[in-house]
Amino acid sequence: MKRFLWLVPLAAMIAVGCGGGSSSMPWEDELGGGNNGGGTNPDDNQGQQQELIGKTLPAWSEGCLDIHLINTGRGECNFYILPDGTTLLIDAGELPLTYGDGPCPQRPSSVIRPYETYARYIKHFMPQGKSAIDYCAPSHFHIDHIGTPKAATETAPAEAGGYRKSGLLALYDLVPYVHVIDNAYPGYKEDDVTPALDGELAQDWGKFVTWGVQAGKFTGARFTPGTEQIVLLNNKDAYSNFRVFNICANGFVWMKDAQGKGYVGGSKSDKGNPSCCGIHITYGKFDHVACGDLTSTSQNLFANYYRDFIGNGKLDSFKTHHHFGANSWGSKMREYGFNPRVVLNHSMYKGQPNPEMLDNIFNQKNNFPFWVKDFFTTNGHSEAVAQYAELYNKLAGYNGHIVLRVDKGGDKFYVYMLDDSNFEYKVKSIHGPYSSK
Repeated sequence: MKRFLWLVPLAAMIAVGCGGGSSSMPWEDELGGGNNGGGTNPDDNQGQQQELIGKTLPAWSEGCLDIHLINTGRGECNFYILPDGTTLLIDAGELPLTYGDGPCPQRPSSVIRPYETYARYIKHFMPQGKSAIDYCAPSHFHIDHIGTPKAATETAPAEAGGYRKSGLLALYDLVPYVHVIDNAYPGYKEDDVTPALDGELAQDWGKFVTWGVQAGKFTGARFTPGTEQIVLLNNKDAYSNFRVFNICANGFVWMKDAQGKGYVGGSKSDKGNPSCCGIHITYGKFDHVACGDLTSTSQNLFANYYRDFIGNGKLDSFKTHHHFGANSWGSKMREYGFNPRVVLNHSMYKGQPNPEMLDNIFNQKNNFPFWVKDFFTTNGHSEAVAQYAELYNKLAGYNGHIVLRVDKGGDKFYVYMLDDSNFEYKVKSIHGPYSSK
């Protein structure tokens, strides 16, 4: 029998067919088991799936869970449609066109601002009848996640805080937010649990949220590990096996103590990437983890969460840390056999994904064990593809939007690569069905 852990109080610290299964929730006192990897199984729907090649991806339907990695080549943007139609946006970055070493081409065009591309994509796939995003929860405040003043061409009026409009701040004008949750609200300054803000637009973000809450435009809240702040808003009772659980923020992580009880461990992190907010989505047997650009000590603490609450061979989908750079897969993740079935990555430069890291996971180097996995990334820089052809040939998909769609109940899911050269969202390739673990 599964025993549920009590959550500690934290206030002081901080469509194609969409069929059930028992859920392993992150606060349950039961370790995951099973063996490495997983596999794809044929099903009656596979022929129907293949007919979608070259056609616009069908809309989300009730009961499905959609995870969209929207590609502009200029930032990270993750859009979720939950089983009852509740929506969640994590990040909407906007880098300057020529920023960085070996930037990937901007998609679909250099003359369309990234935030405009995000807006058009979100409006296309938004559940019918909705015009606003229910939850906006930036992972952290770096420019490839919320935007940069170098890309801003407008400034909000002084009475609205005078924030500069780029990325996540500019997107609000086209697709408004209902609830905002981040790791620095409400003060947006360093305190006992919040590191100094890091990012060119971080102070502008604080001005934006402060104005929005005071003006009654949306609600604001501090992202709190060990809680469920993102909940189904439309029909929660119909999906009792669905949860979004807060794993980490600002260096604090939910894990188990020596007696096997859940608690928030860790300490205030360094600013920036180690302070990222992270979530664990469970839907029946399906498990998905996304923790922004998590690095350093926080990343190893996250590995404790994986060990304690998901378990070896049980993670179905992982949105990579830090664009699968050299510091994206910490030593504890290797030690605990971190082995997601599907890996989803946002890439913006020639060095993303990092070729040495690809070599590690595909060719079992530097203590990386073999496991069955499919790796998808939004961009493969043409020079990197040519230089590392052997590695890129092992990727399941690259160059395009990525959509992971979980069937109703959570037992099965597919991954779609979509054409990002226009706004038709046609299917380039279909992968699956994958059986949730």
